Amino acid sequence: MLIRHLLRTSAASVTLAVTLLVAGGAEAAGIPSTWEVSLSGDGPAGSLMSVSSVDDGLAWAVGRKEQHGVIMRWDGSSWKEDTAPGLPDVWQWSSVSAVSADDVWAYGTRNRDQVLAHFDGERWSSVPTAGPADESWPEVPIDAVPGRLFKGGNALYTYADGAWKTFALPRLVDIRDIDALSADDAYATGMRYPVKGGHPVTYHWDGTTWTLMDQPPVRAGTDTAEIAAESPDSVYVAGWADDPDAGPPVPAVAHWNGARWEDVTGSLTGLYVHAIAPDGRGGLWVTGNDQAEPTASGPVFWHYDGTTWTKGTGASAPDGATEWPSYSFYDLAPAGSTGAFWAVGDYTTPMDTHGDQQVNGLIERSTELTPATTARR
Repeated sequence: MLIRHLLRTSAASVTLAVTLLVAGGAEAAGIPSTWEVSLSGDGPAGSLMSVSSVDDGLAWAVGRKEQHGVIMRWDGSSWKEDTAPGLPDVWQWSSVSAVSADDVWAYGTRNRDQVLAHFDGERWSSVPTAGPADESWPEVPIDAVPGRLFKGGNALYTYADGAWKTFALPRLVDIRDIDALSADDAYATGMRYPVKGGHPVTYHWDGTTWTLMDQPPVRAGTDTAEIAAESPDSVYVAGWADDPDAGPPVPAVAHWNGARWEDVTGSLTGLYVHAIAPDGRGGLWVTGNDQAEPTASGPVFWHYDGTTWTKGTGASAPDGATEWPSYSFYDLAPAGSTGAFWAVGDYTTPMDTHGDQQVNGLIERSTELTPATTARR
């Protein structure tokens, strides 16, 4: 896994950049294939774990800076720390889900306690949550749709009309990701741990209860921690396994077509898979931390068009390290209705004379290629 270095204070200010790097070969399919840095540098966010948008001009990203939770807000032109009143103090915000401008949910942890907050358009407020804190995986997933909030962890929880319902899970099962299409149609994935000797699990919510689906066809030792639902006939799960010969990680992606699972990993290689998202055109975006050999330092995005995988580069932060893989993305989300996407994570700066490095939050946005843009390249 990526070794996380201690955060160090720097005098540099937040850097907003518009560096564009084209992902080679992807533009032929008419998909978003350039990425620009929207937030980088030593600012309020040291690492960002989750992002959710309402439209082109409104989004939230959550994470932490040192030992303090941070929520960033996009106002259509820049990212700034959310200063709305009532926000609880946490060590880290790990998940955010925005239904509308006045219906936003964030999940975090404080010491060994879980914290759930809701934004009503004017202020944040704490909401009592259900179940014990998940000490195995404190980065508990949430996903909100009109009329219902879903929460994972050591059980599956639903919240509607001010009341929680709990769906108990078998021992050692932990839900790592949830994606809801509606209040009556949602999907969750995780593992029956330990990874060695365990197996992936996926569940479907039909508006009344959760039902265990068939087991995805991934290699033994794969930790399935990501799920993305495009429709009831198109659901992706993804994860990665350690290479038995201490080589790069071995990713895996499986697709549910409404009747069965299919392994669609194909040529996807060398990636710690931390984030996936349907592209809105029948394909899939995948990112995380690239460890492919020979190693490179820049951010990496993979795209699947339903048949073929294409590997492309993101935009490097102006102060990012260049000697080793230093970029990690932990979430992807549509950036409104334009076909663009947000990607959030972190990166390391070059090592200083004392051997120290800074870890800074990073937000990138994909931009749609037009024929004119392609012609000018």
